[in-house]
Amino acid sequence: MTAGGDIRLERLTALPGRDAALAALVEIFFASTTRTEFASPAERAAFLDTWTGWYVAEAPRDIWMALAGEGLVVGYLTGCKDSAGSVELARRIPKYEVFADHFTAYPAHFHVNVRPGWRDHGLGRRLVDRFAEDCRSDGLPGVHLVTAVFARNVGFYQRAGFTDACQRGPLLFLGRRLDT
Repeated sequence: MTAGGDIRLERLTALPGRDAALAALVEIFFASTTRTEFASPAERAAFLDTWTGWYVAEAPRDIWMALAGEGLVVGYLTGCKDSAGSVELARRIPKYEVFADHFTAYPAHFHVNVRPGWRDHGLGRRLVDRFAEDCRSDGLPGVHLVTAVFARNVGFYQRAGFTDACQRGPLLFLGRRLDT
């Protein structure tokens, strides 16, 4: 379990076993979310769709998978390169519009999760840096994420270069410039 050369990053669209990769994404998503109770399987599926459905349907090329050894998916990043133009995503994600005034400077955003047992080995950082480089190559000026003010992941993102911050209520916007 190292982040060394035995881990490769691939776009979801480049993987021959897309269904297996998506099944692993679902597994990692539910192993990573703080919400664990659902009233029904339909409610669980709707929760997954809220946070991953748009990315899979509309931006599969911006989903990066971290694969170990023989192809075990150990992490993923779902990304959107046009936060302001993604109207359907804004309808799905709660509080999406809270930081819309920052979307011009930081048009791209992402969600990243790593499989338990593979965390703290640099995989999340590699996924974030890969997506940021992809955004930079596309000429985007910045990338952002939104998390909770006191979330455990704030330090991780700050160390990854997300230093432009804006707090609104319990939410924290973190932006990383890509043009420098």
